[in-house]
Amino acid sequence: MPFLSVIIPAYNEERRLPRTLESVYEFLLAEQERSGRTFEILVVDDGSLDGTVEVVEEFARHSLDNTVRLVSYAPNQGKGFAVRTGMLKAEGQYLLMNDADGSSPIEEVERLLAATTSGGGGAKVVIGSRAKEDPTAKVNALAYRKYIGNTFNLIVQSLLLPGIHDTQCGFKLFERQAAQEIFSVARLNGFAFDVELLYIARLKGYTVKEVAINWNNVEGSKVNVLTDSPRMLVEVLIITIGAWFGRYAKAKV
Repeated sequence: MPFLSVIIPAYNEERRLPRTLESVYEFLLAEQERSGRTFEILVVDDGSLDGTVEVVEEFARHSLDNTVRLVSYAPNQGKGFAVRTGMLKAEGQYLLMNDADGSSPIEEVERLLAATTSGGGGAKVVIGSRAKEDPTAKVNALAYRKYIGNTFNLIVQSLLLPGIHDTQCGFKLFERQAAQEIFSVARLNGFAFDVELLYIARLKGYTVKEVAINWNNVEGSKVNVLTDSPRMLVEVLIITIGAWFGRYAKAKV
């Protein structure tokens, strides 16, 4: 069993993915050589129409055996589906969700690992945050996206997840058992899938620890604030209504 699985959902990412793959692979390889922490990188191709598959296959050919794996399917199902697929197929002791654009430097995983039970922080679900105040973390975000994100989060906090400041950062770490239990219940495929995951985690009694991380805006985001923001709000309402009617009751421990 690898110590860490990094799950990278990818849809039409032939341009941004190579740099992210290289940085993740080089960091994890160095850590493996230094501390013996084994790893795997699992790229989930979400029905890409460009050369994403070829990029991953070429990278895997020049990597250590079994360290870079590809899961590919068609047609496109949505980021939530891709992450869920990767999490349920990954084999690591810890499972990290990491965006294909590399906006969260892979080195930040050390902050998340330190917050886990084995790291002394006591949590089995640890999420990177761009909103939590920390002088050691720097966030470079576009002003209008930050405003929209903060507004969305206020709605999420009032309806479902009080106390969590950033549900949408694509850098989340799960201990294996927690990941299996949470992702086997989750169903949303759209961009609000993070909210559903964290709501299920709390229903299951997991403490969700939020850790400030360094984060940089990378051009080429797949989220269209004009069209996707309303859809995300609708999805949050769907989660809320589902919670009211007991849709997630089976997630409780």
